[in-house]
Amino acid sequence: MAGHRLAGALVVALVAGIAAAHTPPRTQHRDIVRLVGHRSADAAAPAGRLQLTTLGATHPFAATARDAYSLDPDEKAGLAPRYTLQGPRALLARFANARAEQTISILAEHHAGSEELFLLAVDLCPPN
Repeated sequence: MAGHRLAGALVVALVAGIAAAHTPPRTQHRDIVRLVGHRSADAAAPAGRLQLTTLGATHPFAATARDAYSLDPDEKAGLAPRYTLQGPRALLARFANARAEQTISILAEHHAGSEELFLLAVDLCPPN
């Protein structure tokens, strides 16, 4: 009987320890950012002008649309006037090589407190 109690107590302690060890940590606040516009200092910018840095160069960006969507329902998404683009080299080059007349659409992840955008997609219109 005492052996069953000891085994039961051991199981309860083990399950409680496993449950406590697997409590997910609070993650850093993140936003999904969408920017649309032109890599130009002269283009119309109804949504504002930004400075986007990639591959060692800073580019003016005339935004025609800019939105941020919070991934945390308790936090408000925010936008900054300057970002450094991070991500796969192909996406960084697509942005850096865009012509002034091409509309650029950027979808990226932003971590609160940083000036970095982690690129998820970069689309150009017209594509070539």
